[in-house]
Amino acid sequence: MGNSSMSQPVTTEVRRFCGVRYDTTLSGDLASVLCPPYDIINEQQQRELYARNPYNMIRLEYPLSPAGETADEAARYEMAGRTFWEWMQLGVLRRDVRPAMYVHDQSFEYRGSRHVRRGLVARIGLRPWYQGVYPHEMTATKAKEDRLQLMRACQASCSGPLGLYEDREGLIAEAIERGTRIAPLADVVGDKERHVFWKIDEPGLLADIERAFSGESIYIADGHHRYETALVYQAERRASLATSDGPPGPHDYVVMTLTGFSDPGLFISPVYRVLAGAELPDAAEIESWLARFFTLDYVPMEIALARSVPVGEMALMAVVGLRDGMLAELRQRPGVELGSEVPGGHSSEYRSFNVSILNHVVLSGLLGVNPDGDFVSYSPDLEEVVGSVQEGRAQLAFLLPPPQPMLVKSIADQMERMPRKSTYFYPKPPTGLVVNPLLD
Repeated sequence: MGNSSMSQPVTTEVRRFCGVRYDTTLSGDLASVLCPPYDIINEQQQRELYARNPYNMIRLEYPLSPAGETADEAARYEMAGRTFWEWMQLGVLRRDVRPAMYVHDQSFEYRGSRHVRRGLVARIGLRPWYQGVYPHEMTATKAKEDRLQLMRACQASCSGPLGLYEDREGLIAEAIERGTRIAPLADVVGDKERHVFWKIDEPGLLADIERAFSGESIYIADGHHRYETALVYQAERRASLATSDGPPGPHDYVVMTLTGFSDPGLFISPVYRVLAGAELPDAAEIESWLARFFTLDYVPMEIALARSVPVGEMALMAVVGLRDGMLAELRQRPGVELGSEVPGGHSSEYRSFNVSILNHVVLSGLLGVNPDGDFVSYSPDLEEVVGSVQEGRAQLAFLLPPPQPMLVKSIADQMERMPRKSTYFYPKPPTGLVVNPLLD
């Protein structure tokens, strides 16, 4: 465990850049070339996006191999690199002449209501963790290697992290608002979402935004592996150039979409846990074990699923699979200090976090299951998770209410990381609005 006071104050570098964007007179309608980030695309969606438009960004973000199979990794990366430079030569992708920042309003439906999340797309100066840039979650290694190979092949990055900032005085929001008083570059209605996109290239306004960010810390909401990959790529480029002196180059930055903690469109969707294939006692014994730490309240499944949030008020989590047709809500038993059951010298915020309690107290402590092992899978899809248990494809599912954004900041400020898959910032920004070139 650490403390934010241990880190030294730094000046956060949020900078303009000459982005690479589609020329829709050649590529076709922008809605037909955008794609989700690769980590939420399944194989069927991947092929559908390939068929949608020959210039769809899927060919750079999550390419198939030349033979149409995903197994040949080296061929996939080589093909992506060739495709990127072919599109640049054809003019399908064009680099903006003047450095700019970009504003993205993403309109979406969440819990039955429409919302808009505003993001500023800009370059962020790369720094080691906790020097003005804070992670909040543990990451896996495989994704980082995949992204690194694509960056090497394309010498560009198609998608970046989602970062959060505080903006207590509202200076950033006010400056960005001034930049959107012009006609947008694009206004795209896609699958269940709308994307309005502006370019800010007025030098004075860009300087105001850069100055307003200088005292802000950036918290990675989504895409930790993209940030860590950019650090590796930076180290490689510096080594190949045999110098770390001189003015910074494109490899010294990562492009992010930046959103304020107070943005009314900032939502975290819960990530549910599904348990399948483990050796478990029968349901009655599991109930008895859980009752040592929690009170269990049973709610008919149809009632729970009809609520805007399936997990009831003050419940830490809920379990599917203990009783047929019922959802078991778990609340802390009076007199039981659950935080003391979480091992390690963690902060009180980490020890009271529901995913920490699920991982350490329930999965590892009571059931003897490794929370990051092969028996546990993750999904934000409530219907799929519940159905997997009801249809016998899984043994148990654990439903969690989402954490509040400021809890993410609080744990990150302690120089700690939440367990893997603790958060799902919804929705993910699309890929293809602007590409970050990594060569001058």
